[in-house]
Amino acid sequence: MKISKTLPVVLSILVSGSAMAASDNFNRSTLGANWTPLIGTSGKIADNKYTSDGAAYTRFTPAAADNQATVTVALARADVGHYGGVYVGKASLKLRTASSGNFEAVCFEPTVLSGLGTPGKCYTVSNQDITAFKKARVTLRTSGATAFADIDTNSDGVPEWSFSYDFGAALGTGVGLLGNTNAVSQDNLKTSTVN
Repeated sequence: MKISKTLPVVLSILVSGSAMAASDNFNRSTLGANWTPLIGTSGKIADNKYTSDGAAYTRFTPAAADNQATVTVALARADVGHYGGVYVGKASLKLRTASSGNFEAVCFEPTVLSGLGTPGKCYTVSNQDITAFKKARVTLRTSGATAFADIDTNSDGVPEWSFSYDFGAALGTGVGLLGNTNAVSQDNLKTSTVN
């Protein structure tokens, strides 16, 4: 009898705890109080998407305890030498443009403020790890010292590529966006806590 009374309470706690997540569709004119600049102040909303006019790391404060983020990253115009992406804890996932005006590299890097000594790892078109693309739905998740990434370039919900990288130190939680130009935009951010 005791078990049957306790079980619904435990299930209720588990369900309510697993439902905690945050999201932002950027359908407004300013970032607002849920966003805190960490590096640079150029993170902004333009055309209902997150973008920046220069190097920017911007923290999404409602996701401070989350270890997974999914966001759409797109090129607003063909441009060379720029990046946009997402970070979770001390790990960032940057999509970098190259000479073709497409994204040609997907890079795990420590966040600028992380203090991690590891250089990270890039998966590139030139190494035949990926093919060039202009838009992707990307997911970055951290677990211990390892970051995991899924990249879906055709919007079918199935990643074309999945990568992982061991940073050698605990990565932690907290989600934000990063970029260095208004040629790259991010949209429809969703965060969660996963095991």
